[in-house]
Amino acid sequence: MGKVRHSYFKDIRKMFFLYAMVPVALLTVLGLTASWAVWKNDLKRSTSDDNVKISDSLGTAVESYSSVIEMISEERYILEGMTADQRVAIFREIYDISNKLDRRGYLYVFNGHMESVVSGTSEIPHFLDMGNYLDWGIFRSMRNQPDQVQLKLVRDDNSDSMKLLLGKAMVFDGEVMGYVIFVMDSIQFGMEIARLKSQTVIADEYGWVLTGNNYSLLDSMERYIVNPDSDGIHEDDNDKYYIISKGILDGRLVVHSIASMGSQTRFFESISIVLLLIFVMLIAFVYMSTKNMAAKKTKDLYTIIDAMERVRGGDLDSYIDSVASDEFKVISDSYNIMVDSLKEQIEKNKEMGKLVAVSQSRQLQSQFNPHFLFNTLENIRFMSKLDPDSASKMILNLSTLLRYSIDTQEETVTFEKDAAYTENYMSILKARFSDRFSYSINISEDAKNCVIPKLIIQPMIENAVKYGFGGRDCLEVTINGKVSDGLLEITCEDNGTGMEPDNLNEVRRLLEQQTNRSGHSGLYNIHRRIQLAYGPEYGVEIFSEKEKGTMLRIILPARRDERVA
Repeated sequence: MGKVRHSYFKDIRKMFFLYAMVPVALLTVLGLTASWAVWKNDLKRSTSDDNVKISDSLGTAVESYSSVIEMISEERYILEGMTADQRVAIFREIYDISNKLDRRGYLYVFNGHMESVVSGTSEIPHFLDMGNYLDWGIFRSMRNQPDQVQLKLVRDDNSDSMKLLLGKAMVFDGEVMGYVIFVMDSIQFGMEIARLKSQTVIADEYGWVLTGNNYSLLDSMERYIVNPDSDGIHEDDNDKYYIISKGILDGRLVVHSIASMGSQTRFFESISIVLLLIFVMLIAFVYMSTKNMAAKKTKDLYTIIDAMERVRGGDLDSYIDSVASDEFKVISDSYNIMVDSLKEQIEKNKEMGKLVAVSQSRQLQSQFNPHFLFNTLENIRFMSKLDPDSASKMILNLSTLLRYSIDTQEETVTFEKDAAYTENYMSILKARFSDRFSYSINISEDAKNCVIPKLIIQPMIENAVKYGFGGRDCLEVTINGKVSDGLLEITCEDNGTGMEPDNLNEVRRLLEQQTNRSGHSGLYNIHRRIQLAYGPEYGVEIFSEKEKGTMLRIILPARRDERVA
């Protein structure tokens, strides 16, 4: 037999490589590839989002101030002399734009005599000194192309920062009569760039930089050196970058969004090399160790198989104690728990059988005790003289109820059926107590064909009649049944005298015990039968308040009778 078992595991090394190592290696490669693709796609997406965000912000500011320049350049009265109200109106519009965009621009207007007409600052910046800069820079551009808004970048020597200049010539009667210029500081764009994930450079069409936070792609003259038309991956001696560029104002101002790829690429390359070395060492280790491992696992496995064979033969005392490996230890522990559960379930089934037998034998004693039968027969004898039809009906109800209680062919019935037979019991009580007793049965449609243990409603009614009347003239009993959240809830409520708190707690403690040592056999038998059949989370609950009545509630799983359509 040992040879057969050894033969069965002779290919364990091949199987281990084929079904363990190879899939793991493939999954690792696929995982790295997928991670690389996801990271690269996320890098492109975030870089593109950053580019759109700063481009839209910058473009909106440039277009807004350009529209103001177009408007002012057509107003001749600005050069000829403005009233205070006109000046206030112009600056109010500028302030509105500044506040709306959170971008501040300073307005300067010069007339044809090179004199300042409007100034946004107390002093004219040196780069707008028309005496020194009239023949070049933005003034030259405005004269050469007076019909368009011009853009220039200049460095402010006083603050050592770059300025963005937007300007247009004021042309009337075919002659340049003045100039309108807005000056925007690059610092306010630099603050927005600092909040982005990717690095950003804002430059003009010649590469001169307005602001940015990447200096590796600038030359010695601080010009951006990458062609804005070559979006995508760019490599140099220092790093690899992913670059997206977008032009503003017909490409005269360009936003370059830059994401470094070098460090992440090197990281993936390092991970790949490390994983390759790990797999090589792991394969070598597995190749040398699988023989001993196979023998060990084989021994543990057949220990479990032998124990299962003994259990199949009826030996429920066959436990597994000698398994050494952690993997099979879980199986062996589960097996031992299963054997204990099986033995416990067998004992429960035995107890259930005994309890059912005892319950059936006690039903006539506890539910139809001699006192109940005596009173019923006395009522029949009395009514047979006064009202033979009613006496006949009571005899029929009693015989139907007795026949149903002693029928041993089925232990479970539908809720509707048990309630119908229980109504015979209620009718007898109604005939006995007349107007002193009333009842009602309310069962929802979805609860009628639920399966319940036989004769679990009658003991609740008996309990209500036995303890509820007290000194009351009338007792009302209501039976309700409904399905909620997969559970069947059956309640029996009465308006009787209720229970003292001590008595209520005593009954509740009884329902929690495994053995009944009291005289409350009816409720306990129902509760115990339900728990043995369905589990400890189901059973009977009792609620009562002195002089306000008692409610018994049974909770069962809502299981349908498949024979009922």
